Amino acid sequence: MEKLNRKEQLLKELRDLENEKPEEVEDLGKPDADKTDDEDDEPQSITRAKKPRTEAQMKAFEKAKEKARLNAETRKAERETKAKEEQKAIEEKLVKKAISLKKKQIKQQAVLDQIEDDDTPLPEIEKIVKELPAKFKKSVKQELPIPEPKPKYIFY
Repeated sequence: MEKLNRKEQLLKELRDLENEKPEEVEDLGKPDADKTDDEDDEPQSITRAKKPRTEAQMKAFEKAKEKARLNAETRKAERETKAKEEQKAIEEKLVKKAISLKKKQIKQQAVLDQIEDDDTPLPEIEKIVKELPAKFKKSVKQELPIPEPKPKYIFY
């Protein structure tokens, strides 16, 4: 009950406050006659104006900017040389791989050229086949009896 009464009382106070006309507040600041148009248009800032930099500060700043620019250029040059070296290494690997593939292709073509002759006797063909690298051999697996799995838990 008290909560309802309190709620009703607060709502009543709120309606009363909304219906009241706002009171005019006295200006305790500067009198109106002293104010100018410039002060009314721009709000006063709390921050102070920055001090102008000295000649030594400006020279030091320019020197720091130049040093940063030079460092950036050296880093860029290092990145470019590193990228060129990596590209060169990749190209060398590609060339080596291409050479090995071409050699393999030439070997296979030579084997095919040898086999093309119909007059080649069977023993020579067998000899060439033995010279070729074996791709893989099939191994015979022995089938072992599969033991029955032991139960993890034994209940008595």
